[in-house]
Amino acid sequence: MSTGTEIADDMQGGAIADTFLHSRFSVDHLPQQQRFSVWRESIACIFEVERPVHRSSEPDEFHATIDAHMIGSLMLARTVTRAQIWKRSPLTIGRDGMDHFMIQLYDSGTQRYRWKNGEADMPANGLLVYDLSREMQAETTDFSNISLILPRPMIEDFLHTPDDQHMRALDGREPLVALLRDHMLALARHAARLDFQQATAIAPMTAQLAAACLNGTWQGTPGETQFLERSLLISLRRDIEARLADPALSPASLCEHHGLSRTRLYELFAPLGGVSAYIRERRLRAALLALVDPQAADRPISAIARASGFRSDSDFSRAFQRRFGLSPRAARHHGLERHNQLQPAQVDRRYEYWLRELAP
Repeated sequence: MSTGTEIADDMQGGAIADTFLHSRFSVDHLPQQQRFSVWRESIACIFEVERPVHRSSEPDEFHATIDAHMIGSLMLARTVTRAQIWKRSPLTIGRDGMDHFMIQLYDSGTQRYRWKNGEADMPANGLLVYDLSREMQAETTDFSNISLILPRPMIEDFLHTPDDQHMRALDGREPLVALLRDHMLALARHAARLDFQQATAIAPMTAQLAAACLNGTWQGTPGETQFLERSLLISLRRDIEARLADPALSPASLCEHHGLSRTRLYELFAPLGGVSAYIRERRLRAALLALVDPQAADRPISAIARASGFRSDSDFSRAFQRRFGLSPRAARHHGLERHNQLQPAQVDRRYEYWLRELAP
C-alpha cells in the first residue's frame, strides 16, 4: 500500500496540471494572515469550520490543500490541513442543499465526531460514512485524508438501508472495508491518468463496490422476515418519492395503496422517526434542492412549495424555517449566490462547483 506522501506526490504530478477533470485548491501561496479566512469561505460549500481554541492564535502556521478529481459522476478529493472543528448544521444543509454520501479514510491524523446517536473516534485504517443531508460535528488533528463523494441517486438503490448510513464507522480489518479502502487509494494514485471515457467507466463500478462494502458490513444477517420488511419499506419509500407533490399523500393513503394497517406502517417507519416525519423531511429536502438549483432560479417559491406537496405558503415557510434555520428565500439567496460567485483567479475553487453539481 502506498504511503500518504507517495499518493500526494502522484496527485501533484505534472499530468494533473493538464487535465480539466482536476482541481487543486490551496491557500499555501497566500499571505499568512489571509489563509484561514480564504479556506473557511471556500470549504463553507460543505462544512462550517473553526480552529480549535489552542490553535486559534496561530494563523501563521495554517495551511490547506484540496486535490479533487471528477471521476465520471463521483468525486475523489485529498484534503491536507491543520487541526479544526467541522460542522454540518441545519443552517449549512439549508444553504447548500447537498444530498450526497461521503466515504472518508485517513492516512494521517485523527478525528472525533459527534452526531445525534453519540460520539466516537475515526477507526484506525477504517472508513467513515457521512450522509451529507444530516447534521454532524467533528474535531480533527492535523491530517491528510481521502474522501469519496457519491450523489445519492448513484448508490441509494443499491443499499439495503440507505437511511442508516450516517456516521457509520467501518472496521479496516473487515475484508470488504479493506477492499474499498485499497480501491480509494488506487483511485487517488491513478486519477490523474484516467481519460474521460475511463473515468466514466470506473465510476459505476466504484459505486457498486461502495454499496457492497456498506451492505456486507451491516451488523447481523437478515432473515427472510427482515428481507421482506426491507423490501416493503423500499417500496413505500419509492411511492412516497413519486407522490411528494400530491397533497393527498398521507399515512392513510399509503395504508390503502399498499394494503397495510396503520400499526404496521408505523412499525416500518419507526426507525426513521415516523412516517409523517419522513414524508415531511423528504418534501423539505425536495424543496431545498429546487431552491438552490440555478436552473430553477426564476421559479416562484410558491410553485416550489406546491410541487413539494405543501398546501400553503405559510405552512411551507414555517416548516422550512424550523428544519433549516432560515427562510426559503434566504436559502435560495445563499445557494444561488455561491453558485454565481466569481472566484479569485489566484485560487482554484472548481471543486466547490463540482460538489454542488454531482449527479448520476
